[in-house]
Amino acid sequence: MKLLWTISTILLISSTVAGSNNGNTRLDMAAQRRASNIHRMDTIILLTYVSVMVLIVVTAWAFKHYRFRFIHESGVTLFYGLLIGFVIRYFGLGLLQSQTFDVITKNKTIVKEPPDYLMLEVKPEGGSRVSFHYELIEGFFADKRKKIEQQIEQKSVFSPEVFFNMLIPPIIFNAGYSLKKRHFFRNIGSILAIVFIGTTISCFGTGCLMFVFTSIFQMGYSFKELLFFGALISATDPVTIISVFNDMNVEADLFALIFGESALNDAVAIVLSEVIENFSTSSEAITLQDFGSAIAGFAGVFFGSLMLGFMIGCMNAFLTKMTLISEHALLESSLFVLISYISFLVAEVCGLTGIVSVLFCGIAQAHYTYNNLSDESQSNTKHFFHMVSFIMESFIFCYIGVSVFVTNNQRWSFSFLLFSLISITASRALFVYPLSWLLNIRRRPKIPKRYQHMILFAGLRGAMAFALAGRNTSTENRQMIFATTTAVVIVTVLVNGGLTSWMIDYLQIKHGKDAIEEGQRLENSMSSSPADQHSDLDESVPVTMSPGLNPWDKAFLPRKWYHFDASFMKPLLTHATPSLEQTLPPFCLPLTSLLTSSRQRAYVSAEPFNTIVQSGIPLIDGSGCDEESV
Repeated sequence: MKLLWTISTILLISSTVAGSNNGNTRLDMAAQRRASNIHRMDTIILLTYVSVMVLIVVTAWAFKHYRFRFIHESGVTLFYGLLIGFVIRYFGLGLLQSQTFDVITKNKTIVKEPPDYLMLEVKPEGGSRVSFHYELIEGFFADKRKKIEQQIEQKSVFSPEVFFNMLIPPIIFNAGYSLKKRHFFRNIGSILAIVFIGTTISCFGTGCLMFVFTSIFQMGYSFKELLFFGALISATDPVTIISVFNDMNVEADLFALIFGESALNDAVAIVLSEVIENFSTSSEAITLQDFGSAIAGFAGVFFGSLMLGFMIGCMNAFLTKMTLISEHALLESSLFVLISYISFLVAEVCGLTGIVSVLFCGIAQAHYTYNNLSDESQSNTKHFFHMVSFIMESFIFCYIGVSVFVTNNQRWSFSFLLFSLISITASRALFVYPLSWLLNIRRRPKIPKRYQHMILFAGLRGAMAFALAGRNTSTENRQMIFATTTAVVIVTVLVNGGLTSWMIDYLQIKHGKDAIEEGQRLENSMSSSPADQHSDLDESVPVTMSPGLNPWDKAFLPRKWYHFDASFMKPLLTHATPSLEQTLPPFCLPLTSLLTSSRQRAYVSAEPFNTIVQSGIPLIDGSGCDEESV
């Protein structure tokens, strides 16, 4: 089969005309008309997407206003995308066609890598040579129909890098910036166990089960490919369920467990997929050394990205503290947004994972930088990232539906999809129930069975899994993985998302006034006499406790962190009091005076210093950015 380079006229970078005769003039005018038509077609495509987004926003309002729960707006967004893709695919051929040439070199030139651009020289009849500079898209085509399909894809499909560099970062940052810290950190041990251990079990469980299925039916997949599929499909995205939880006001601990998993396991899944994809061994069998190097690579990439994002967040906090930029809310908000995005870009440039970096940058900025912002900037940044996250998430769900019809890098297999759904569900159950049993040995309150069933049900797949699968579709197996991931996203969003309200009632999970009253009752009973009444409570009943009553708050590491955070980190990075001049030894006074803001010196403590440090809570500006307190 000959390799054909499709000359795409999507981007006409330059046109150099040598000569001024009639032949060249006609060709130049034709090129200008072509560029104008291309611009018009691109505008029509963008107008279509934006119009659908407007319809999505109106639909979301209608669903919230009339309290429709049989299907979530995410499912309707997917349906809109499928409808638009169907129209483009079967009714937009004439509108989207572009002029295409197949260029075959006469001499047998050895090409090791495909070029990115092509300089084409043509000689019009009766004129001089004319040079055009084109962007190239590689493809193998067998007939005219395939060429037409490729033209449709060129017009209506975005590059995978657009997802990772533009659409995904705001969603992930908002997950960290809007984190409900109060309940999140009360359940931090369980959340981290689900994120790290659970995601790893899900990855290897899915990969192993799929390898068994594909080997039995001789589908020709390698174990590495299926392990990569297990890693990317382990990234849960229960945006639909979280939205329903917010509307129904479910029990706080269940919300924290599911939201915490969705906020953090995307980062673990993307690092796992990168480690697996880059993993190579010189021998046929995987040795202990290979396994150890893979674990070391995972730890290095994940924690390196974590520290980088956290440090950039702290750097912005210190910058906003030591300057008077809060007097100019526009500049302050702009600086906040730009530095937050820099955390993603720097990690990618350094060979780390930008998703992990921007997530923990968001957490650090919510904990420290938020306290230094003016009231206007606090409101601006919260609403800006919440709005952008909603738009990006809705656009991705719409685009997933469009891609079913317009992309040509998807190969569909019903048997592979069926095996995938079985493997995904089994692998999720494989860590939810055993891990909950292990956690319940020391955890108080325990994770009840109804919580465990809901965590299993909440395993929706979404934007991250789709973006990871679409990043590399160079082989037929990768194309089938991409198509299967798209189908899994659609099935889980429509089925699991649509049945969330029914499942909450079926599992008898408290919501609304019942959840609030039960939480207040248990909190009051425990705060009145925690030592005597804690043993009388049913361990299977979720408890909403005041700060300091949760056993995790009294654990060694959290207690040390709270003290370090209150006595050093917050005085260093925010205007919180007591300042470093009070918390550090006297011989550090020359340095601490430079690190203390005038605003900190102006504050007068309302409580004795010892009480402040023992409580682990700074007197002023110590709450950070918490959805429950904003």
